[in-house]
Order: sequence, then C-alpha cells, then structure tokens
Amino acid sequence: MVYSPSKVVACLKVDGKILREDKNVVTLPFGSEYNIFIKNLNATRIKVKVTVDGTDATEGTWLVVDPNDDLDLERFIRAGNMDKGNRFKFIERTAEIEEHRGIKADDGLIRIEYQVEKPRPIVIDVEEHHHHHDHWERPFPRPWRRPEWSSSLSGSDSRRKSAPTQSRPSASGAQRKSLASSSVRGMSMPIADSLSLNDTGITVPGSESSQKFRWTADFETGPSEVIVLQLRGVLAGKPVTKVVAVDTKLTCVTCGKTSKSTEKFCGQCGTALQII
Repeated sequence: MVYSPSKVVACLKVDGKILREDKNVVTLPFGSEYNIFIKNLNATRIKVKVTVDGTDATEGTWLVVDPNDDLDLERFIRAGNMDKGNRFKFIERTAEIEEHRGIKADDGLIRIEYQVEKPRPIVIDVEEHHHHHDHWERPFPRPWRRPEWSSSLSGSDSRRKSAPTQSRPSASGAQRKSLASSSVRGMSMPIADSLSLNDTGITVPGSESSQKFRWTADFETGPSEVIVLQLRGVLAGKPVTKVVAVDTKLTCVTCGKTSKSTEKFCGQCGTALQII
C-alpha cells in the first residue's frame, strides 16, 4: 500500500485481497479484474480523481472519501451513468493491440489526484453579560449596615457596585458531514503496469458492475496532490500466474524456503525474495 504524506493510502485489490506493492509497482496476472482502494486517514474529507492509462476513468467527476473512511472503485464512469458500468480489467498490450490503438506514454499507469478538505474555521462568539440589581439602586433604609462593611451607610450616598462579569466564550461552527462536490461516493483507485519490455499491460472495460454512485454538495479544499501506481504482468521474465497479496508467503527461488511477505531476503540462503 502506498501511504502519502497527506494521510491518504492507495492500493489495488483483486478478489477482495490487497495486493503487495514494491516501490509503487504492483504485479498481477493478465486478465485480472481489479478494484482501486483508497483509505482516507484525515479528520476531514478528500476529493479524488482517477486516471487510467492517461484516460479519465471517472469522467471528470470528483470522488469523495469521508474522514477515516475507505472507498473501492471497481468500474469506469461513462456517459454520466451512475448506476452501472464496466469493471477495470488488466490485459497484455500485444502487438495486435499496439498496431490498432497505438502505444501511449502512460500505458499501465494509474494516477490518483486528491485534494484534502480545508478545516472550517471555528468562530468564537463573545457575549457580554450584565447583572442588574435594581434593589441596589434604591436608597437603603437608615440606619442599615451590612456585616461585611466596615462603616454605616447612614448619612451617606455610598452604594456598593457589583463587580464586572467576565465574558463567556462559546464555540460555534461544527463541521457538517456530507459527501462532495460534483462528486460521487463509493470509489477507489487502481494501479498501473510498468512500461518495461515484456510486461506491458493496459486497463480495458471488463465485466458489468452495478456499483452505484450519488451526487453530493461541494466543499473547499487545498491544492491537489498525486499518487501514481504502476501495474505489470510479468515478473523475472515470466508471466504472473497468481496475485501476490500482502499476506502471501514468499518462496525462495534458490532453496525453496517460504518466508513472510514482509521479508526482503531468504533467511536460509540470503537470496532476494523480490525478483524483478
């Protein structure tokens, strides 16, 4: 999973499993349908746009992820259809495909642009509270004495004045929870394959998805930031035959020993477990 400085996590999922990535590169078999997963760890909402192979996958729509929430994007948005569409499917860019559609500079790349909501300012309302003591405005009966006063008011116009009251601050402006501008909830992001020789792939329309989205109100955000992921379908010169999830054990190509997915080298012979 790619964790950005702005507390946004992005990764790829296949069959509900989060795939392992290495330096923003994810490997998966050609022919796989995938989801783009985004996790927002901020205390405010974020807007997200997804571009696949240089093409806008969400038709200019900003997707919204609520605070400390996550979203899966499993399909393209086309012709404003918020009820159904085609899933993301990763295939090999063969010679026939290259001859028909050509080669794009960002084939196999998924670009996730996001903006974090600006916190709404907290307004402090200051209230002046005045105490009125009408009975102190009338002359006291004479003679009359209060125990805590040292002298009688008899024959005097002296009156005790009330102490000024302190202002009481009250906070207002709680943030309301909503979804986003020209945006749709319920989305995530994919990953793109590398442009290296023999492992180039592209994302095409797959099977039908009934994932639904809805429009929400706009909100103010900061500047855009970007996460780029790369997909590849070939590893060490061989086509990938199964997905490598974050919990998949790694098998050493030299001695056959299995290791945890977080290990970089085989604990038995020292061979690198990440074969490029």
